[in-house]
Amino acid sequence: MVIRRMKPLGFTLDEMRALLDTTDRLDSGEELPRVDREQLLQRIRGFEQAAQQRVADLRTQLARAEEFATTLAERLTRTSAS
Repeated sequence: MVIRRMKPLGFTLDEMRALLDTTDRLDSGEELPRVDREQLLQRIRGFEQAAQQRVADLRTQLARAEEFATTLAERLTRTSAS
């Protein structure tokens, strides 16, 4: 499930593996030293920030694509009416 969600955002296989390793370690139930736990959480924060940025970039691309499609549709309407 995680991989299917990360793939459209352009994460590499190595990045996917790193996130899965991180979450597996946090979810393992083992008692982690505070420093290790904070490092793992910091990694997840980094992935979250990267995902948010990639979502923003995709929204920008989608807005540009929609604008382009609208421009083409308007051109077709004007040309058909002539």
